[in-house]
Amino acid sequence: MNKYFMYILVIISIMSVSAGEINSWQCSKFNGARIIGEDGDYLGKLGPNYMSDSIYNDSSSYSGSWSTDSIFNTSSKYGNSYSNNSVFNDTASYPPVILSEDGEVLGRLSVGPNYLSDRYNPYDIKYTCDWD
Repeated sequence: MNKYFMYILVIISIMSVSAGEINSWQCSKFNGARIIGEDGDYLGKLGPNYMSDSIYNDSSSYSGSWSTDSIFNTSSKYGNSYSNNSVFNDTASYPPVILSEDGEVLGRLSVGPNYLSDRYNPYDIKYTCDWD
């Protein structure tokens, strides 16, 4: 195998890595992380569904389809498919930020685009961490 061919294989393998995909051992990093909208709105936390302000708690206003501060409200700027601030617009420039309990930016809560490694899909987190 020549060096050029090996170089091409390495580039292809790097490009095929799924962006923002998490593994179960990373769940502790996201547990309790706050979700903050671009304009500073608090949108709940990532974590098990028993947490009172978890976006995965069906009783929480942060998981409701009726709350303006919920990413699951398809009429809100954080949950529709066209807003530049929405989790569910895969071309959004400013989806919500994920902040650890220490205030470290962990990435953005977003369904895409796939080529950005700092985007984490809320459903991927939910099911990988078994927070449903």
